[in-house]
Amino acid sequence: MSNTYLGLDIGMNAMKLAVVKEGRVQKLCVSVLPDHLVRDGRITSLDALAEELHAVLRQERITAKKCALVLSPETAFVRRITVPRMTAEQLSVNLPYEFHDYIQKDKELYFYDYAVVGTTEGGEGESGTLELLAAAAPKEVISDSRFMLRKAGLKLAVAVPEYLTYRNLISAYEKTRSDEHPREYCLVDMGHSAIRIHMYRSGIYETSRIIEYGGISLAALIADSASVDLHVAADYMVSNYKEVQELPACRELYAKIAVEILRAVNFYGFNTPDSDLQDIYFCGGLAKVSTLMETIRDTLKLNIHPIEELLPSGDDPDLGVLCPAAVGAALETDGR
Repeated sequence: MSNTYLGLDIGMNAMKLAVVKEGRVQKLCVSVLPDHLVRDGRITSLDALAEELHAVLRQERITAKKCALVLSPETAFVRRITVPRMTAEQLSVNLPYEFHDYIQKDKELYFYDYAVVGTTEGGEGESGTLELLAAAAPKEVISDSRFMLRKAGLKLAVAVPEYLTYRNLISAYEKTRSDEHPREYCLVDMGHSAIRIHMYRSGIYETSRIIEYGGISLAALIADSASVDLHVAADYMVSNYKEVQELPACRELYAKIAVEILRAVNFYGFNTPDSDLQDIYFCGGLAKVSTLMETIRDTLKLNIHPIEELLPSGDDPDLGVLCPAAVGAALETDGR
């Protein structure tokens, strides 16, 4: 089991697990979490979550012990920066200051990491520059995560910001294709609390945009129309009970979501003059709402793909749409 890792993505209402062995998906599963166990990307009870996770591991007969954890955008910051050429020691001193717009607390309370994604040569008397993909994560979050995983019988092997998990999917996908593949990728996570749009160029993370609509927004409309609570409405939404997905209020929301995604794509194109983005990949619970996806397809006029096309072959495709970040986190360890 030395080359087997468990990718773990803890969301607002569910945790997604992916067992990956030597770069291949062996098993996927999703477990709904009790209300308020995760709030604003933060775990409210480490002991309770550890118990939930341990129960899922036992029920699903998952024996992998090394865990690759997804760090939510609420807890881990990722940004592209350009700095003068400097040594690794100089970078370790200067990197914290690159996050001054994001981190209000003591900078010593965070871990920092970076990858060099580009360089420029300097002219006479100039040092040139480094283009970096830099990340920062609170030490407390890493410590709490390690504690929670240990109580569940797991060991934290690596923690990966969510933005970078999708980069790993793209990298693994391109390794399997000697023929043509897109130069640019747009990945849209149609999540529970929000929709996140991520842009990647030549396999490198570029930028993200958040749309303040999510599965809970659609469930709320259904709950109001059917006079049921949110939990029942969410079940109605998934099963399309009595065709609730076709409600006029829901169709209005679909149109708003489609327009916001189009705006994000157009904004990226405006800021990237040589962009030729053609392919958009969708994941998350809302990606299963067929009427919504039809509206998006008609609005964007681009190549719409399910995220499963990027995943290493493996388990249930119905779960693949929900677990890409967990798979991508496990792929961070590929080749180690």
